[in-house]
Amino acid sequence: MKIVDCIGDVCPMPVIKAKRALAENGGGPLEIRVDNGISLENVKKYLGSLGHDAVSVTRDGYFAIITNPEALHEEASDSETGGIVVIASDVMGQGDDDLGRKLMGGFIFALTQLDVLPQTVVFYNRGVMLTVEGSHVLEDLRALAAAGVRILSCGLCVSHFDC
Repeated sequence: MKIVDCIGDVCPMPVIKAKRALAENGGGPLEIRVDNGISLENVKKYLGSLGHDAVSVTRDGYFAIITNPEALHEEASDSETGGIVVIASDVMGQGDDDLGRKLMGGFIFALTQLDVLPQTVVFYNRGVMLTVEGSHVLEDLRALAAAGVRILSCGLCVSHFDC
């Protein structure tokens, strides 16, 4: 995955660098790093205007915006890493939500038991609800993070659900 370093840049430079990187990268996944909220919002709006899916996460001193998380999953599945897991819901399957929560809990626990852990777990839409205080899978997610797995939550989704 190509990293676009926009730390220290003020708008419009992060948007311009993102535009250039998108053209050079041929639609592959990017990690765009910014260090202020205005650049974060402007880059996300720009990517959205082009129809790109993106998730963002706060890291130590900066924000990382990951474009095309689905492409990340495909890219990682052929590599020797544990790959990328993308979770879009707080339940697994449709029908009984109580059963769906139990199934999702079992799935997240199963991730902690893999011989090769995933490289990253990306949460978006209602999946971000699994990453907040009070979640029934939070301890398993903390265990994954402690083992070096990157846990990413979509910033727009967190904001939408006010969590």
